[in-house]
Amino acid sequence: MINKPFDKALFAKALSKQDKQINFKFLILIFNLFICLFAYLFIFSSNINAQQITLSINPPIVELLVKPGKALLIGYTLQNLGDPTTLSVKIRTFSPQGDYGEMVIDPELISPIRFSLDNTDMQFEQPIFMKQRDTIQALVRIRVPEGTPEGDYYFTVMAETEPAPQIGGASTSLAKATIGSNLLLTVTKSGRVEIKGRVALFQIVPDFTFPLFGREYQVVESGKKIPIDLVIQNQGKNLMKPQGEVVLRGSLGEKISYPLLSQNILTDSSRLLKTTQDGDSPYQHSILLSGYFMGPYTLSANVNFGEGTPQLYANTSFIGLPIRFVTAMIIVMVISILIIISKRKRKKE
Repeated sequence: MINKPFDKALFAKALSKQDKQINFKFLILIFNLFICLFAYLFIFSSNINAQQITLSINPPIVELLVKPGKALLIGYTLQNLGDPTTLSVKIRTFSPQGDYGEMVIDPELISPIRFSLDNTDMQFEQPIFMKQRDTIQALVRIRVPEGTPEGDYYFTVMAETEPAPQIGGASTSLAKATIGSNLLLTVTKSGRVEIKGRVALFQIVPDFTFPLFGREYQVVESGKKIPIDLVIQNQGKNLMKPQGEVVLRGSLGEKISYPLLSQNILTDSSRLLKTTQDGDSPYQHSILLSGYFMGPYTLSANVNFGEGTPQLYANTSFIGLPIRFVTAMIIVMVISILIIISKRKRKKE
């Protein structure tokens, strides 16, 4: 047997060809995996229906004065503007919380007031199927038994969706939506209500304060917006709607008035009042004063709760100064004085 000499070049070429074949097969495998994954995601996602829930209820708020022993009927219109859904109608008591109109809804209905539905095809707490753009009316009967204590009772008429497990074999979203209408009920035998409020807070938020001759002065930056807070506390037995204005007066006789929005202040609660200027403002203040303020200014709040109710009054004041400009000037003056002193010392030396 004759041994052929080992050809290194031929061996390297064979290895290179084999490596190329392996790399090509590996690329084909990766490509097939991507195709399978894409097809799986496409088929899977096409079976998922994210349910869109859009509900409306009208009227959004109801305020009533009722005598004990009387009954009332209120019609609530519910409309489904989203996908078909199942919902139930509930009534819960709620109580006010905080100074911004928040409320806490109780898990159960606890009240001497009695509720029922006059509809023949629906009941409280029972599921109701609503098609897209479907509209139903819930006829809520309110009964105030004899002997019901006088005072305010607060409720929320709620429509709450119940997610369906499956529709047509496809998965559905587990989204849950709740929409409510507040029912503010005042029970009174004589028809009279007790309105009693006080100014719990009326202040600006200054940049800094300083005492002088036994008095504290509030200073704000001239070009900045100035937050004003006005909080009214309800000390009576019934809800009240404050009205009035906040007035800004300058040292040169200028005057700007900011009318207050009419907002409900429920019993045993306080609320930060908004003005017509900042009623829809996301900032948690009554007003954000805009302008360039120079010198002393006074702010006054005049609040009442309708004809024959007491007038509430509060005031505060501030001084507008260009704090940044003054600070910069002081720094420049100090640096200039130091430079001058340094030069004089060098000349003497």
